[in-house]
Amino acid sequence: MQEPRTAVPQTLLKTMTMPAHIDASGQVPTGWLLAQMDLAGAVLPGQHFAAPVALVGLSDVVLLARPRLGQCVTFTGHLLSCSDQDASVAIEAWSEERGQTGTTPLMRARLRYAPATIEVPGNLFPGTFQTGS
Repeated sequence: MQEPRTAVPQTLLKTMTMPAHIDASGQVPTGWLLAQMDLAGAVLPGQHFAAPVALVGLSDVVLLARPRLGQCVTFTGHLLSCSDQDASVAIEAWSEERGQTGTTPLMRARLRYAPATIEVPGNLFPGTFQTGS
């Protein structure tokens, strides 16, 4: 197993909860937080493999709090391990109120990604677009 290139947490994604993210009970669903965590977690493995990646495992999920409408949510993470087959990332989500200093931990988890093969019928070079002649 190859040593990870980064052990210091990096900011991977910063977003804000919007009215469209609220469920019927008026809260931001945990699924929204997990979906954003998946997007943020794919950054470092994507750089490691220099290719698209797919989430293949999720473990050690700890929900500490739920974000509220209008909060800025920051996702930080670092590579735990990486090989030719997969990469493991530790991700944390933090919230902050607009105009205030300090952050509140929301969730942490360990995500595992593997290189993804994306096939486009008739495209010789995946990831590029063919122009019609």
